[in-house]
Amino acid sequence: MLPRRPLPPPLPILLLIPFLGSFLALGGCSTDTVRLYELREAPAESAQYQAYQRLEKAVALANEFLRSSPDAVLFPAEGARFSLSFTDILVTFEGEGIEAVRMETPGWGDLRTVLGDGYHPTDQGFLTQRVSSGAEGSGTKDASFLKLSHDEMAAVLLRQVTMQREVQTRGGFDYWINYDLLGLWPANGWGEDNPVNRRAYAVEAAFRRWLAARGSLEPSDEDLRDAEGEEPVRQPQDYQEPT
Repeated sequence: MLPRRPLPPPLPILLLIPFLGSFLALGGCSTDTVRLYELREAPAESAQYQAYQRLEKAVALANEFLRSSPDAVLFPAEGARFSLSFTDILVTFEGEGIEAVRMETPGWGDLRTVLGDGYHPTDQGFLTQRVSSGAEGSGTKDASFLKLSHDEMAAVLLRQVTMQREVQTRGGFDYWINYDLLGLWPANGWGEDNPVNRRAYAVEAAFRRWLAARGSLEPSDEDLRDAEGEEPVRQPQDYQEPT
């Protein structure tokens, strides 16, 4: 299924756009972290554990694409590889180190996932909209990303990490000011039509073409074993969420 195409904002918001994206990105809005250990340690029959299994498959598919597809050169790093840690998705950049990809859901009053396709890049990962309305309850259980099929998870993950790298390279303020101003230009637009995000959507499109040509949505056994990693370590009593 193709991703939902982002809609342009209503006309009254257009005058605020050059400042709105930058303000929200830097304003420290409240978010709820999606904690992978909660999914991994959930009962086997639960929706949370099944979401973790799909995420393992998504990571395996993304790694196979990055390793085997000629179009993986579009991804903003050579030799990149995804894995799952205690709390976050990780991506290893060859020659650079390991970067956390933090998945979060928006809190009350956070409008960053209201418009578009329900995802919003940050310099630490990405926001995913909640399935239910409002901001009550656990973001780990309510994250829309975790309701996707594993192939859709892989496509979104590759796109959002490409955006994350763009935000880190440019800086959050520069990224959003350019996105907003270029989006107002009649020849451009929002989402995949915006020059700032062009590379990210090109990576996603390349993955979808590769997956269609591959003829199977299932990851290889080797990549799936790598994605599963080691047995989880139980959360210690004094564990505190990283800030």
